[in-house]
Amino acid sequence: MDEISVLRKEIINKRKQLSLEARLSMSDTIYEKVCQLSEYKNSDNVLVYADVNGEVATDKIILNALLQGKNVYAPVCLDNHSMDFYQIFAIDEMYPGKYGIREPLQIDNLVFSKSKITANTICIVPGVLFDNCGNRVGYGAGYYDRYFDRMKIKNRIAICYDFQIVDTIKCSPHDITMTKVICN
Repeated sequence: MDEISVLRKEIINKRKQLSLEARLSMSDTIYEKVCQLSEYKNSDNVLVYADVNGEVATDKIILNALLQGKNVYAPVCLDNHSMDFYQIFAIDEMYPGKYGIREPLQIDNLVFSKSKITANTICIVPGVLFDNCGNRVGYGAGYYDRYFDRMKIKNRIAICYDFQIVDTIKCSPHDITMTKVICN
């Protein structure tokens, strides 16, 4: 097993071992930081994941964005190892999908397309490992890297716990860096 695979496994296990109270407390801190970002305050489109397996909780971010009248989109993992984001209007419009992750219904006219991208579109991104240069290691399937390569979204904001930050990550040519990494 290579170094990244070992670190990935360790961090995922550490995340899963967090108590619900600790996870929600750290997630609240991250939520507050996200809400203070100028990119978030000025955003019109918010693409955001639905947390699973101990990831930073995103329900408060989703609810806040909806209450502010922002267009909110959540990802759907597709069979061809790609993903698309679909608009949601309420948090309970997501149902367990591929990998057990909550996903919105795939309604054609609600898919986030290139024509909807604005300078104020942001994507809030999960991951397993990050460094201070914005490099990211996910679960290894490349869903987000391929999505960003295809969609060219400029504001890519990763959120994570502080123990998910490492000094440096060796990147591959296809890896897309984050513009910001926010942790507790």
